[in-house]
Order: sequence, then C-alpha cells, then structure tokens
Amino acid sequence: MITRVVCRGDKIEAVGPTIEIVLKELARRICERDSALDGVLEQIVVADDLPAALVSLGEAPAPAGAIVPTVARTLYLDAGPVLVLEGAQVVAALGSEVDAMARFVHLLHGELWRVRLHLDALAAGQAGLGAWRDSVFDSQLRPVVEAMRGEYAVSRRTVWSLPNDADLMLKHLLDVIDALPAATAEDLATGAADLDGLFVRSLGRIAHLLQTAAHVQGYLAGLVRPVASISPEMAAAIEASFFGPHWVALGRQLDALFHASAPSAIEAARSEIQHTLLAVFGSLGLQLRRAEDGGVWLAPGVAG
Repeated sequence: MITRVVCRGDKIEAVGPTIEIVLKELARRICERDSALDGVLEQIVVADDLPAALVSLGEAPAPAGAIVPTVARTLYLDAGPVLVLEGAQVVAALGSEVDAMARFVHLLHGELWRVRLHLDALAAGQAGLGAWRDSVFDSQLRPVVEAMRGEYAVSRRTVWSLPNDADLMLKHLLDVIDALPAATAEDLATGAADLDGLFVRSLGRIAHLLQTAAHVQGYLAGLVRPVASISPEMAAAIEASFFGPHWVALGRQLDALFHASAPSAIEAARSEIQHTLLAVFGSLGLQLRRAEDGGVWLAPGVAG
C-alpha cells in the first residue's frame, strides 16, 4: 500500500494533494485486483525534473549523452523501493481522456510488478545470477537474458490492465526487426576492423530487439492469443523476417523460464534463451561464441 507521495517542484507541488489522493487510490485498486502486489511499494516521488530527483535520491548523474529515464524509474534504497515519476506525464495522464488514464494505470501496474519481481529475486538469492559472473562472455550476455525474463514476466502479469487501444508493441517490434539487418550490414561495412566496438554496438541493438520481443511474447501469453489472431499481416511479416526462425522457439523458452522454480530449471531455461541470443547474432552475419579463455569471440560471417 502506498503510504507516502512526495511532490518535488513548483508545478507538481501546486497539485500535490490531488496527485497524492489519486495515486494512492489507483495503487489500492491495482493491489485489490493483484494481491501479490500488496505491500511491495510504500513511497512514490513525483518530480518536475525526473533526472534531478533521481540524483537527489542517491543515483549517480547520468554520463553525457546517456539515455535517461523520462517517465518512471524505481530506486532500491536502504529504506525500501521508491518509485519516481515524471510530473508532467502524471498530470497529463490524470487530467486527460479515459484512454490516457488507462495507459497510466497500466504503466503503474507494470512498475509495481517490476518491484515485486526484483524483491522476489533478491529473496531467492538470485541477485548475483549465479557463477556466470566469473565468465566475461556470460557477463555480457546474461544481463540481456535477465532483462528479457523481466519484460516477459511483467507484460504477462499485467494483461488485465492493458488499455483498449494497446497495440502490444507489435508495430515497434516490426520496426526494430526491419531496421536491424541494414544497420548491422552498415556496421560491418564501416566498422568490422573494430571487433570490440562492433560487438558492443551489435549487442545493444540485438538486446533491444529481444527485450521488445519478450515484452510482446509476455502479452501474447497472458492473453492466450497468437500474433496471427491479432494481425495476420504482422504474423506473416515476423515469420518472413530474419527473426522468424527464432520467434516461436523464443516464446517456448520464455514460458519455460517464467514457470521455472528450481535453480537447475531456471539455469537451464536461461541457457536456452542465451543460445537463441547467439543464434540471432548468427542470423545477422555475426558469429559469436565463448572464447577458450571465457571471453568473447566475434567474427563476421554469413547470415543464416
């Protein structure tokens, strides 16, 4: 239950009492429907300047040029998790049409589930994600797998709060799928000599693709609907793309990880998803594997 809402900044403080009442009530209704979320979060900060609020709460300033959160971010402090929201977004959502409010409720629902899953992972001793940190190769890839796990779990658990106009991120997924082969080919043509840089850039693009795919797969699993039942055209486009051979298998693997409870089952499911991650690299003409010393071995190859 939310017990404290703090508003920071002249604009948001002017409507602070109303914001506090509405946020507490929205959280109460979400937790009433989703009892697993009750008690996971007690404090929300709503700020005119989100990055500044994050720094004031102890987060290091973002490096120049870094992507910074623009809507919501949860900080895990000694006193407990704190959800920080961007004030203008909150005011716009709460003072707009029903559809805008519905989208905000879904966002809040998702953030509460992110907190729940994070706390559950800590309680289960999964914060370190196992001995894979001893391997440079795994230390680069496993965070992507864990991000996919989180995206899938959140979207799967929040389908009941989906707004009526939600597109399940399918259009964004297709945009990413369409853009990736050309972006990778250009990178190979201009930067293949810098293998470290090529790996970092490629991993960033592929991680974005797979996290988006996991988010979409979670929605589909929660709705118990295949893509074809929502949009036959989008289903055909995914199948015909370089990502098509990985799509169905990835859904099965994410479902297995979602249901896994024993440490051995969790690790096996993680390994399967990591294997798919490597296969996506291969489909884009990048051969990636673990080097003999546990590092990263990358070489341009033939897409397939």
